[in-house]
Amino acid sequence: MKKIEFKSVVVGILLALLVCKLFFSFSSPFSYQLFALFLAYTACVYLGAALSDSRVKWISIEFGLSCLFFNLAFLGLIFSPLWIAVGYLLHGVWDLLHHPKIIQTKVVKWFPPLCAVFDLVVAIFIIQFY
Repeated sequence: MKKIEFKSVVVGILLALLVCKLFFSFSSPFSYQLFALFLAYTACVYLGAALSDSRVKWISIEFGLSCLFFNLAFLGLIFSPLWIAVGYLLHGVWDLLHHPKIIQTKVVKWFPPLCAVFDLVVAIFIIQFY
């Protein structure tokens, strides 16, 4: 594993643990609302990167996926927090696909692995504490 990827993984784990500790310090419904909002918010990062380089195909794809993640967050608030966990798992996969050799993006190269690990840890926490 390259040095930058290793650091990204470690930082992603630490940030996820910090966010989980912070979010779960609130009452149950409010903590899941925070997780849902954060999922919807982070899903727009790649859309913003796509908008910055004007590739219409990728703007459309990123917009569609940001809508998917928003809807999974919404389903998690209405029906079950497990939908939020599914959103984080799928977003983690989407992060991994933003490797420079698969989907080229303007985000810095350390971000996708950091975010993928973060998403996986958060999803596991939500599933574990649901």
